[in-house]
Amino acid sequence: MTLLGLDIGGTNLKAVSLSPEGRVLASVTVPAGGAIPRETLLARVADTVRGIAGAVPARIGIAVGGALQPDGTMRLGSTNLPNLADLPLVETFSALLGAPCRFEHDGRAAMRGEGWVGAARGAANAMTLTFGTGIGAGLLLGGRIHPGAHLGAGEIGVWRLAPPPETGDWLSVEDIAAPGGFAFRRRGLDYATLVAAPASDADRAGLFGLVGRTIANAHTLLDLEVVVLVGGVTALGEPFRAAVAAAFEAACPAGFAHGLAIRLGELGPYCGAIGAAALWRDELPA
Repeated sequence: MTLLGLDIGGTNLKAVSLSPEGRVLASVTVPAGGAIPRETLLARVADTVRGIAGAVPARIGIAVGGALQPDGTMRLGSTNLPNLADLPLVETFSALLGAPCRFEHDGRAAMRGEGWVGAARGAANAMTLTFGTGIGAGLLLGGRIHPGAHLGAGEIGVWRLAPPPETGDWLSVEDIAAPGGFAFRRRGLDYATLVAAPASDADRAGLFGLVGRTIANAHTLLDLEVVVLVGGVTALGEPFRAAVAAAFEAACPAGFAHGLAIRLGELGPYCGAIGAAALWRDELPA
């Protein structure tokens, strides 16, 4: 039986068909996202599934860019898919696609994928850090994906950085460090330029210093084995990874940094879709 995984993001829809061992058999990316009408998005999902799966697949896993609620919906304001807000996702998509569906937050799906067949395979305690419009994390703790008590674990991008000013809002990690964040938009910065800049460059030091502190704070709290960097900026390769690792080592208290590996993701842009498909691994026949 093949597995089918979808990753519905704020801009694109990614789909993969996998063997039971996690080998990608087919993949496709189509424009979709949160800005189009709900009916258009649902039709595009159905067309994509038919195109990549042929016959109706037995099981479908779906990753979404938003905080899933215990009632199976995403609330407006917690998602980059406002066209899916307050929709009963499992019921809607199972009826739409004619197959049972399971849903996962996209950050946890990325961790599930990298932990299964990617850069964190074999680890019991790991974190993915996804760089995109925002910054999100997925957690693997004690060998299990950790969703949190209210399905909200991993929202590392909204960590507060300083007391709020008298006028204005709090600044968060993703305001400063996300490729689509406030600081990047306001100042016209990009990761490629900052990775190539000398270590003494103030913008470079500020950006990677924040990323390093964020990982250090998570590691001292959770005692991780591996942090996997995923998202489009990982196309910058080893210079990006090395800059993050150096900033982590500078920020982490002495005695705690030893043993943490910081790696680039191995599954590319389809890590979330692969992780979503893995939601059904326990249902595969022996």
